[in-house]
Amino acid sequence: MNQQNPIVSKYARHFFSGTLLSRISGMVRDMSMAAIFGDHSSVAAFMVAFRFSHFLRRLLSEGTMQSIFIPHYEELRLKNASSANGFFFRLYVLLITLLLVIVLTVEIPLGLNGFTVFSSEKEVVYLFAWMFPSLIFISLYGLNISLLQCRNSFFTSSVAPFACNVIWILAVFLFAKQDASKAMVNLAIFILIGFFIQWLITLPKTWTVLAEGRRNYAPPLFSIPREIRTIGKATLFGMIGVTAVQINSFLDMLFARYADLKGPIYLWYAIRLEQLPLALIGFACVYSLIPSLSRLIKAQELQQAQELFFFGYKRIFLLVVPCTFALVALGLVSVNLLFGRGHFSSFAVMQTTLCLWAYGLSLLPSTLIVYQSSLFYAFGDFKTPTIASLVSVAANILLNALFVFYFHWGAISIALSTSFSSCLNYWILKRAFLQKGYWPIAYPKFSQFLKLFIISGTASLCCIGLDYFFLKIFHASPRTFAEQTMHFFGQLTLFVTVFITGLFLLDKQTLFTIKNQIFSRETTLSID
Repeated sequence: MNQQNPIVSKYARHFFSGTLLSRISGMVRDMSMAAIFGDHSSVAAFMVAFRFSHFLRRLLSEGTMQSIFIPHYEELRLKNASSANGFFFRLYVLLITLLLVIVLTVEIPLGLNGFTVFSSEKEVVYLFAWMFPSLIFISLYGLNISLLQCRNSFFTSSVAPFACNVIWILAVFLFAKQDASKAMVNLAIFILIGFFIQWLITLPKTWTVLAEGRRNYAPPLFSIPREIRTIGKATLFGMIGVTAVQINSFLDMLFARYADLKGPIYLWYAIRLEQLPLALIGFACVYSLIPSLSRLIKAQELQQAQELFFFGYKRIFLLVVPCTFALVALGLVSVNLLFGRGHFSSFAVMQTTLCLWAYGLSLLPSTLIVYQSSLFYAFGDFKTPTIASLVSVAANILLNALFVFYFHWGAISIALSTSFSSCLNYWILKRAFLQKGYWPIAYPKFSQFLKLFIISGTASLCCIGLDYFFLKIFHASPRTFAEQTMHFFGQLTLFVTVFITGLFLLDKQTLFTIKNQIFSRETTLSID
């Protein structure tokens, strides 16, 4: 079993390197939008249209589809590779058909009378009409990267969004001198092209599978094969949970708007920063493990699957816990470095940082939720993750109401509610997993976890203390780029120095484990 660990670590590095490019380019995209177009009303209309046009994205392309497709494809591939490729082709055809029906059903009424009916929000609807067809390419891209992950190709799938972001950034600068209302229309067109190219990048590595699957395509044109009906039932459970989460996100914005007219702005920037370590560290750990874990479970090699699961579980703790404290330590200087200029005041920087800290509490549970849910899917249990998701959504709404209407905590209320509901979601999944008796969850040794917690917390407190007592950044954040850069790298150096020194003095084993996990290409990761 141990020989698999270096391979999984290599896959995680491939996923990390591609995702790093995508996330950094996404941050540059947001900074460019803010710097060039500011807070013009047309930009707000564009963001509303973008969010609305991608409502189905979580249902048909990301998360649910990937988590359900991977174990089913791996199960078929273990029996017969040709059957698995045929399943992939049939699912591809069915998904294209479904997407075309959805897009045409929406676009045709809009073209006929939609702009008259929605005259008060004509700009939003017009931008939505341009961006909604991108759902086709986003969804097909999601299915492509699911296949690539099964074939251990992680870099291509994670780097493809980088190309889309580059096109977005180029469009921002290309139309920078135009009136914002006209520029947003052109930007919407370029985004449609960007998502097409994002899908196109992943197509060459899936084309061979599609071609082989086409040769095994036997059913009549309008029939739905048995295996797709099976995955359809599974996807339905996932869609229920994801739909609830999407509705919950919409309600979050309403709560934030009631709590503070500028609340949605603070939350938007905070969650963008929180998603950076979540994707680079948390999901890199998870998505590099899921295909191998699913493959072992479908092959009934449960002892090896259990060992791999323990390996991944401990790896997540060892990497995500320090990231959580680093987010606290570097949150203020990060927000200030990226957004603390122009009309984004020091007060706005502080409010965004508070929301970021609150979101940071969900880093570990959010990562474990995805990891734990994928295991339920691999065992064929789609109901439990859905129930856990629905309960957490209900809890999130209740907590929002409590924090906003009773305690009057402002925008941070929504971030805290999100983190607490994530913890509840994970607790439900862990409890259900133990009750079903699959196998016990192996936490890191308590002493090892306690040392990691103390060392990470000490490093974080040192940075916060330096900010508060010496640099006075809590009272007046620096506004020049040179000062902001100096403060950021100074705090980063301080955190890393204290963290590594603490591990070296108190827990060398964990230090070498983390080093091997991040840098080694051959060393087996052992966490005992």
